[in-house]
Amino acid sequence: MITMVAVDGLSKRFGHLLAVDDISLTVARGEILGFLGPNGSGKSTTMKMITGFLKPSAGSAEICGISVLTHPIDAQRRLGYLPEGAPVWADITTRAYLRFIADARRLYGAAGQHAISHAVERTNIAHVLHQPVETLSKGYKRRVGLAQALLHNPDVLILDEPTDGLDPNQKHEVRALIREMSRDKAIIISTHILEEVETVCSRALIIADGRIVADGTHQEFEQRSRYCNAVSLTLSPGGRDVVRAELEALPGVAEVEVADSGGDSEELIALADDGRDILSAIAPMARQRGWPIEQLRLERGHLDEVFRSVTTGNIEVNAAPAQAPSREAPEAARGSTLLRDVWTICKRELIGYFSTPIAYVFIVIFLAAMGAFTFFPGGFFVQGQAALEGFFQFHPWLYLFLMPAIAMRLWAEERKSGSIELLLTLPVTTLSAVLGKFVAAWVVAGFGLLLTATIWITVNYLGSPDNGVIASGYLGSFFMAGGYLAIGAFVSATTRNQVIAFIVAAALCFLFTASGLGVVLEFFSGWAPRPVLDTVANFSFLEHFRGIARGVVDLRDVVFFVSTIVFFLFANVVAVEHGKNA
Repeated sequence: MITMVAVDGLSKRFGHLLAVDDISLTVARGEILGFLGPNGSGKSTTMKMITGFLKPSAGSAEICGISVLTHPIDAQRRLGYLPEGAPVWADITTRAYLRFIADARRLYGAAGQHAISHAVERTNIAHVLHQPVETLSKGYKRRVGLAQALLHNPDVLILDEPTDGLDPNQKHEVRALIREMSRDKAIIISTHILEEVETVCSRALIIADGRIVADGTHQEFEQRSRYCNAVSLTLSPGGRDVVRAELEALPGVAEVEVADSGGDSEELIALADDGRDILSAIAPMARQRGWPIEQLRLERGHLDEVFRSVTTGNIEVNAAPAQAPSREAPEAARGSTLLRDVWTICKRELIGYFSTPIAYVFIVIFLAAMGAFTFFPGGFFVQGQAALEGFFQFHPWLYLFLMPAIAMRLWAEERKSGSIELLLTLPVTTLSAVLGKFVAAWVVAGFGLLLTATIWITVNYLGSPDNGVIASGYLGSFFMAGGYLAIGAFVSATTRNQVIAFIVAAALCFLFTASGLGVVLEFFSGWAPRPVLDTVANFSFLEHFRGIARGVVDLRDVVFFVSTIVFFLFANVVAVEHGKNA
């Protein structure tokens, strides 16, 4: 058989907590591996490491012979993943959601549409394609998540609780689909439903305290149960004691349990010694002795009893030795697709902004505030000059609050909903995701700024302004907005709470703005040397924007804004990578 997934010595520590301890396993083509274990046993952590979302503390994982550690993008192209809880982007429709996944998977045009149609048909979600994802039931969200996982027909599927939240009919459909897909794929499913192991899985692993404690088929697990080949006897009232004594004396019977039959009848369970056949001895004895039997049946092993035993350490079950990981050569390196990935993610973010009130509320507030400040405190008509100096002087103070308001959702919402796990297991780099999200927010801000061009038109109608100075002011304002957004995006990546992201980002932006104010410089001038004073002033957005707004385009001012954007985007990448392992 062809090995599709190979895991060797995988371990993961979170501080002093050893969440996964030296796990090794292989999954071949055509095999469905069930991953079972109590809550907190390390199942999801192991799956996250196999997908490349988490970096292991030790060990290795390969998908189709490609190392997840050294070639994560190539490995993720072969992988379909449904994270725990089936997180989705709730601010777009089902069709837009699948279109984004297709683009991220390099399925464009007709190929993408065919892939979407096929996935929609297999998961039976055609009637919710035009419905916002946030309005779907829990079951349909999970089916949409399953559709994105199999959209690109991957060689390996990793599904975390794929039937959780589905009704019985939907569970039957999904299980049948998983069995059908397993013919040419390797599938790993995490489940807490023991019935699923029997109906779906060809093999199962049981994990406890981060270690594999059992590995085998459900038939093998049943044979390990103390109830394997046990005989259950339902008796008429009054005959239990005599029958029990005769059963206990029968060779091969290890123990006789009294069960609660739930009615007037009495039930005994004769447990077989080492799972041997005792039915062939009990049945003729029952006829000879005339036992008052209403029903006699042969018991199968109880999976739940085996599960409890191995996860609580009551019995020892040796895990099957793992095969050595395959060593197929990784896929050849492809040309750079950074810009395409950035555009794909940017497009999804823009759809999210404009399919919800976020962008519209920002634009309305931005335009209303700009107009109010320009015409009233700015004294546009009172000055009687064909210039926009009064317009630009308020930009830093409005951006101070409005840019963090746009940026606060960029990563905080992803972390809160869990969709960051889906995003970062797509075949796109963290840098692509960070740039795509930032560019989308910057485009929204730029669009709002562009709509203020009516003021520019008004000035030209009323007089003859220096349009070069005004154009310089718009360019400087756009770059300054980018600086504020980069700060907000970085802060958003450090928290799950959008309110905290907004407050911290606004405070940080205020520091970058206020450092150029006279009162701040006077505070430092009393005790700090001149180089310190200059350094504080040089960090001020106000200081660098004033010259550009007056038409003096100093390269140092442009470099300041560009370097600020680059620095905080780099910090954003670091924060996202660190947040995955926190």
